[in-house]
Amino acid sequence: MLIDTHAHLCDEAFDRDRDALIRGLKSQGVEKVIEIACDPQGFAKAAELADRHENLYLAFGIHPEYASEWAERDISIVEEYLKHPRCVALGEIGLDYYWEPYDKNAEIKLFRRQLDMAKRLNIPVSMHIREGYGDGVEILADYPGIRGVMHCFSGSPEIAERCVKMGLYIAFGGALTFKNNKKAPAAAAVTPVDRLLLETDCPYMAPAPHRGMRCDPSMTAITCEKLAEIKGVSSEEMARITSENASRLFGM
Repeated sequence: MLIDTHAHLCDEAFDRDRDALIRGLKSQGVEKVIEIACDPQGFAKAAELADRHENLYLAFGIHPEYASEWAERDISIVEEYLKHPRCVALGEIGLDYYWEPYDKNAEIKLFRRQLDMAKRLNIPVSMHIREGYGDGVEILADYPGIRGVMHCFSGSPEIAERCVKMGLYIAFGGALTFKNNKKAPAAAAVTPVDRLLLETDCPYMAPAPHRGMRCDPSMTAITCEKLAEIKGVSSEEMARITSENASRLFGM
């Protein structure tokens, strides 16, 4: 059974079939899903969804795209929702230097503010780092012992190795299957199997041959097959390994 460690099932793309889709996941080999709520305005909807589905877990945090908008009251809201009994992580948080314009200093401030909270509460973090791995790794060096995952990893094999040395996990999604993506398979190849996680980031990043379509947690299986091929093991073994890794990190 597979675990999708990063999904956005509250996205409007699932409005027509959300509950039916979640109920059907186990029959498609997906045992658990972590719903990521990264905008305080959507926290209540995510919590209500998890309350209806026992196979759904939660993460709450403030995405770097809101770095210029957040206030201390939002941090208080995050901390309150982290108390939800189905919450297993703080996230997604991090740095995004891809979409311009962005406020680098504001993103770093927000990232550090939430890392401080994660350390204090001893909760894993789900990190979104895009075009900002240099700053991200430097910041994380100030938080020895931090537990967490590099979500939708797009860094180099060298960055993957540095993250693993920090004790972090590396998650791969549909982009691992893209023909023009050479970096992700190379990073997966150097990542120890006990540090690998699967995710979809649905409804985005559907794996080949479904690229461009709506992604959903059932497509975790396709990424699992690709990851198994890279590591030279069976899909069943990779499913077991990544699910054990997810259970260990997130305490599920």
